[in-house]
Amino acid sequence: MGISLWGAASTWATPASPRCRSLYLDPELISNIAYRKGCGRSGRTVFAAWTGKEIRIAAGCFFDTLDAFERAVDVKYTGKAVDDYKQAARECVAELTEKLGK
Repeated sequence: MGISLWGAASTWATPASPRCRSLYLDPELISNIAYRKGCGRSGRTVFAAWTGKEIRIAAGCFFDTLDAFERAVDVKYTGKAVDDYKQAARECVAELTEKLGK
């Protein structure tokens, strides 16, 4: 069994019931994403990724829709960090939408 990440060229073998607590993806090597580095107080990288069905936002262990991301940011952060994270995610969605011609 192999896993292909959003159409990435390489695959690797996994056990029958894989578990993943974290996964580092290099945004410069994946073509169907848009990203912003150094966001918020933690300096996170925020991604917009096309899953084949919809655009999802990834940041740290978060992976869901833009609306869900913005709600999560409202709960977890305050002040300028809220605006920074939301703006980065919106820019990523806009860039990816244009890139994919959607």
